[in-house]
Amino acid sequence: MGKATQSLMIVQSQANAILEEMVFISNFVQFDPEIKTLLEEAITNPVAARQLTTRLEQIAGEKSDLRLTLLTRDGRAYSDYSFYDFKPQRFVQQDWFPAANKLSAYETLFLGGLENYLPPQYPDQKYVYMTARALTEAIGRPPFAYLIVSRTEDSFRKLFADLEEEVFLLDESNRIISNRNTRLIGSRFEDVLSQEPLASPSIIQLQGENQLYLSLPLRYAKWRLVSLAPYEQLTGKLNGIYRSGLFLQALFAGCFLLALTYLLRRFTKPVRELGEAAKKVESGDLSVRSNIRGRDEIGRLGRSFDLMLDRIEQMLNQVEMEQELKRQAELAMLQAQVHPHFLFNVLSSIRLKLLMKGDEETAFIVESLSSLLRASISKQEEFVTLFAEIESAKQYMDLMRFTLRFPAETRLEIHADLFSVTVPRFILQPIIENAYKHGFTQHGGIVFIRVEKTDESLKITVEDNGLGMTAETLAELNKRLRYRKRQVIEHMSSNERGRISPSGIGLYNVFSRLKLLYGDRFEMNIQSAQGQRTTVELLLPVERTEEGENHV
Repeated sequence: MGKATQSLMIVQSQANAILEEMVFISNFVQFDPEIKTLLEEAITNPVAARQLTTRLEQIAGEKSDLRLTLLTRDGRAYSDYSFYDFKPQRFVQQDWFPAANKLSAYETLFLGGLENYLPPQYPDQKYVYMTARALTEAIGRPPFAYLIVSRTEDSFRKLFADLEEEVFLLDESNRIISNRNTRLIGSRFEDVLSQEPLASPSIIQLQGENQLYLSLPLRYAKWRLVSLAPYEQLTGKLNGIYRSGLFLQALFAGCFLLALTYLLRRFTKPVRELGEAAKKVESGDLSVRSNIRGRDEIGRLGRSFDLMLDRIEQMLNQVEMEQELKRQAELAMLQAQVHPHFLFNVLSSIRLKLLMKGDEETAFIVESLSSLLRASISKQEEFVTLFAEIESAKQYMDLMRFTLRFPAETRLEIHADLFSVTVPRFILQPIIENAYKHGFTQHGGIVFIRVEKTDESLKITVEDNGLGMTAETLAELNKRLRYRKRQVIEHMSSNERGRISPSGIGLYNVFSRLKLLYGDRFEMNIQSAQGQRTTVELLLPVERTEEGENHV
């Protein structure tokens, strides 16, 4: 019954589409302003009459079984077929035309099983279906024309021509208007049945056999589809399908068990191997690898397990390398701090004697040198305030102005609120030293220091108007400044800093140190134009401490 119902529902959907298309064409013609204009002009203009015929042919399109007719109240007629085949004025004499004349606005009259009025065009078609529409300009006004849309009977018959069931198309009076047996068209459906069906679906007797009776209504015209199918034939097919289904289920169950056994063995083996590798790792052997590969989940798990062990070994090696670098740095610091107090005492004595002799300028230089050395070799914290860092840089620049042949001027552009921000020690002195040594060798200049703060970073810019760098030196240095933290550690351990141009060693040292402190959150950008300027930009990530202070 399910198959018969599904087949009839498919035919119902297709039949509704045919009727809906005819209604759509009627609506389109009624609301097409071009047709209304051409109807009025065609009274006196033959060209407009020809254009109206062409317009109807365009609306009909390429559907060979679709024909359109326009009849006006004054007796004129227009169509997409030749008047030699049929004179449209004869429609007025048909029995159904008075009903079409009484249609209200936008109402459609559906006619089925009528005699084919175009036998020259459709010699093998005996019947047609038609819809009639009275075209009006407004509700309550008489129609100015009548539109007749027709299609051949086989447009419906071919929908169920290949079905096993016997399908009938009935109108509102139970008259057969389509069937594979064209001789039944026009007869009453009650003449075919031996009994009146009670409901749909139901089982009825027809010619001594049980028939499954199904009925579905169409969307338009109060027409309906009726299907009659031999009940025993349907149940016999169902029994055969049921037996075939049982056999297929048994076959699938056997295949499933075999496949399940194979898959369990295939999955269990790599899982056991992965478990053995995990036990060896647990015992401390990080060199073991599972070597399990594949496109399934176990293969991806084995590959991830091996990659995790590789990453752990890399991290251990990196930690060892960092510890070694820190040990070397601490040793170098200890060596630099040999007898620092003796050195400070000597410098203080020299400064005192210079003051006693009235040489305040030289005493100021000695004081700056003493303060700079004290800040360099004293055991202080890794971070200082920006104010302290700027003071150290100013002391260094005071010494450089005293020692250089061409002194340089310093300009600061820092907001007072930023002096309390903590920054790493000695990040400005190497950059300024680079500017003095390589930028002001032939003339003096200006060193600009600007500090700006955003929500996420502290931007420190050191710019000089010195000699700048060559394009080769700048390209080599920028290549190093794109290194990530891991690459910096590897290059520091391999002493690759010695390969950098002398003008970039101090800059790379600052970059390496800050990269080790902040990782890939730190950025350093350098721009230089030879003979004009060099700009170094540091972007340090800003963190807020529990007390609300800014720290980078």
